[in-house]
Amino acid sequence: MKKIYQLALIAVAALLILSGCEEESDMAFDRVASPVLLVTDPVGTDEIQATFYELDKTGILDQDIGIDSIPIPNLSIEVFSSNTSIGTFTTNTNGSIIVQDAGSLAWSGEYNGVRFRFQ
Repeated sequence: MKKIYQLALIAVAALLILSGCEEESDMAFDRVASPVLLVTDPVGTDEIQATFYELDKTGILDQDIGIDSIPIPNLSIEVFSSNTSIGTFTTNTNGSIIVQDAGSLAWSGEYNGVRFRFQ
């Protein structure tokens, strides 16, 4: 009889512990994946080239195709250095812009209605 009471007490305690947690489905803010990929390369000693790509994932399940990177021409990019805007640039036909390398740069813009920022 004593074993039954112990098992009942353990079952009630487990029920209280497991039912005491609430699942929170809403995050504090929504995270949205960037619609573009940024690749930077130094050009000389004082300039940096930034190239912006769109990722085509239609062939992701085909090992012969995979993910394709497509340059984005005519993309408006605002460049910041230490939270100060250096200027707004537009990518060329290769999806690239060249800016003065001022240390830590941040790049922001909008593509397909989704805003993005790289730091």
